[in-house]
Amino acid sequence: MKSKIKISPLNLLLCAAAILSMGYLVGCNSNAEAPSYPQGVILNSGPGLENIQAVTDVFLEAWNKRDATACANTYSKDAIFMPQGESSIVGRENIRKFFNDNEWEATNDAKMNIEEKVDEVIYFDDWSVMRGTGEITVTEAESMEDKYRFKWVMLSKKNEIGEWESVWDIFNDEICKCIN
Repeated sequence: MKSKIKISPLNLLLCAAAILSMGYLVGCNSNAEAPSYPQGVILNSGPGLENIQAVTDVFLEAWNKRDATACANTYSKDAIFMPQGESSIVGRENIRKFFNDNEWEATNDAKMNIEEKVDEVIYFDDWSVMRGTGEITVTEAESMEDKYRFKWVMLSKKNEIGEWESVWDIFNDEICKCIN
């Protein structure tokens, strides 16, 4: 003989409410941070893209000041920088040396400016993949201006203090040098 457990609809409703309440309380008190941006989808506008653009602005400010150390500090300790036509540069210190030795070849009195735009970003919790474009303008003697356009792709992660760092940086010049 089989016995049936009878649960009144009221008890069933109370049980469901108790389970939902416990889940809510556990979720509210957990330290897990809910993703603030859509995960695993390409974002080409909105706050998720603006967040990453703000991060790239730290690098751009350092580059425009010709500060190789500050540029390198935007990379993770074991980052890989892959400039076109060069061997991969591994490690923050080697990236610093590369920027110091190669990136500001214009004369000291030349004005240089770099601008970058994040075109797309994909978030995966503490990781992001970015794709963007940029332009370097070199002005010498107030009359000659050269512009170099480039493309880039970057894999970034949040470090232990929650700041974004570049892990892989793939840089690719446009084929032509554009002269104004």
